[in-house]
Amino acid sequence: MIKQNILIVDDHRENLIALEAILEDPARNLIMASSGQEALQLALKHDLALVLLDVQMPGMDGFEVARLMRNNRKTKAVPIIFVTAISKESKYVFKGYECGGVDYLFKPIDQQILTAKVEMFLEMDMQRRKLQQAVVQMKRLKDENERLLRAMGDCVIGTDEKGLITFCNDAAGYLFGEDRDKLIGGKIDNLLFRDEDQALRWSFADSPMVASCGSGRSWRSTDPLYVHTSGDVKSVSVSANSLNLPGEPFSGVVIVVRDVSEHQSSAEQLAREGRRFSRKKMFREMVLFDRGTGLNIGRLLNISVDGFKLFTRQALQEDTVFQLSMVLPEQIFGVNTLSFNARNVWSEEQDGDGEYHAGFQFVDLSDTHRNIIKALMEKY
Repeated sequence: MIKQNILIVDDHRENLIALEAILEDPARNLIMASSGQEALQLALKHDLALVLLDVQMPGMDGFEVARLMRNNRKTKAVPIIFVTAISKESKYVFKGYECGGVDYLFKPIDQQILTAKVEMFLEMDMQRRKLQQAVVQMKRLKDENERLLRAMGDCVIGTDEKGLITFCNDAAGYLFGEDRDKLIGGKIDNLLFRDEDQALRWSFADSPMVASCGSGRSWRSTDPLYVHTSGDVKSVSVSANSLNLPGEPFSGVVIVVRDVSEHQSSAEQLAREGRRFSRKKMFREMVLFDRGTGLNIGRLLNISVDGFKLFTRQALQEDTVFQLSMVLPEQIFGVNTLSFNARNVWSEEQDGDGEYHAGFQFVDLSDTHRNIIKALMEKY
């Protein structure tokens, strides 16, 4: 259990002992200071939940301590309760509030009032900490989900209950020949649900996808659907899962779209799975070089006819087109090296200091190079 720190500031030793006796608790860490200068040093050293600050102290009084705390980024939000034996005139109270105090206690201190106020501010501090933890956790989950979406080779699209696209990954942008951000807000009907002649097979509301997912079940296309981009027609398989649980109002779907234009047989798929280990071993040896500078850009992590993923030790600028070359693990179609242009679509820092993963898409890959990559994937 993390203890909450309370800083108690008073230039009289007996007052510190009295406050310590009242506030001592296993869940609290009481920090004592006998001067304003010492209080500032301790405030910067510890993560404080509350400060009980005596006003009348020699040298630097409580008002000055409060002003300096409010001007420091680390301590400006820490609640300060002034403890004073001076006159209760409003001008002194106003001065305390002007200096950043949140409350006033007058000596002699009423133990019940002190306890109640301290418990209230400690509860507020605990709620603040829980909120900060929740924000950090949400950001971590968001980052993890974003990395997952980017890492997936399949196209992933999310829609609301009306079929409007709410999110998608980079693979979706590539499959549909459109910038990822421009797909957001568009109708899923315009991308899917078409036959080979581009005729709309279903609207989103009338589709079997919504009929199934609307009741909280998953759905998978039994007949191929088609994607039309720049005169090219691709056959795709589509599966979807509802965002809502059974019995809940329909709120949208998460759709996975896979290009099956070059469908593989089960035997071919099993053979590829059996070669997974040799592929990983091969990737450890394959390094990409910038043809313009001759510098090592990074090590290959995976590759497909659409693009590849690198391990690199530099933050690469997104949307930059690189002129790259790599040495093949063996001669393929009489070629020992492969040269091509590729655009960096994302770059993310990893846990290790100065380590990055980066995703690339091929730019104008020739048919010869595409066949070499296919042969490379088939062999390894």
